[in-house]
Amino acid sequence: MRRALAVVALALLPSVSQASVIAWTDWTASDLASAKGTLAGIDVTFLGGLQFAQLGFGTMVGGGASAVTDYWTEGSPAPYTGNSVVDNRPPGYELLAFNQASTNRLTFSSPIENPIMAIVSMGQAGLPVTYDFDTPFTVLSEGQGFWGDGTYVLGAGDTLTGFELHAVIQFQGSISQIQWTSTAENWHGFTVGAASPVPEPGTMGLLVAGVLGLAARVRGRRR
Repeated sequence: MRRALAVVALALLPSVSQASVIAWTDWTASDLASAKGTLAGIDVTFLGGLQFAQLGFGTMVGGGASAVTDYWTEGSPAPYTGNSVVDNRPPGYELLAFNQASTNRLTFSSPIENPIMAIVSMGQAGLPVTYDFDTPFTVLSEGQGFWGDGTYVLGAGDTLTGFELHAVIQFQGSISQIQWTSTAENWHGFTVGAASPVPEPGTMGLLVAGVLGLAARVRGRRR
């Protein structure tokens, strides 16, 4: 019994190489100058010029795309899950999209640890799009998305230029707001997410200790 419980305790320990299940924003409203949604119980507000917003299957504000098309499809290499951080791609029909140059701001009602942004169709081969962020980020992966497999260039500061880019990027730290400028194109879209909550190391240690303590108690009773 003790050995079995010890195996359970070890199984509860997180794997450092295992990707996390990402909670993606559920966008619920937009007037094309702003959008609102929820992310794991946290309110998300977007301010900036939009061409359209997909708010779930068959629900869209604005034009220029289909309300019943899933633009978050993946090919090979996988642009959104082809890394050690993200386990699941964004859900279909949840998307905010630009087509004009704009200044954009995401605000979270509570700070989010290391938020993730998924990007679809950023730029074209002959018409790149640049995002200039006020927050440092890392490109986790890029690859074959809905409109193909493009490339990107990292510029001075915290800038990302895409040539038909489908990718996920991650910001570092406890973040309440992200601001960036974007340049014009036909349309390019994004959504934002974060890793689902997991027990803190201290909490996990207490859980494992409790399981092992129970094992010892059961063994003592048997004696």
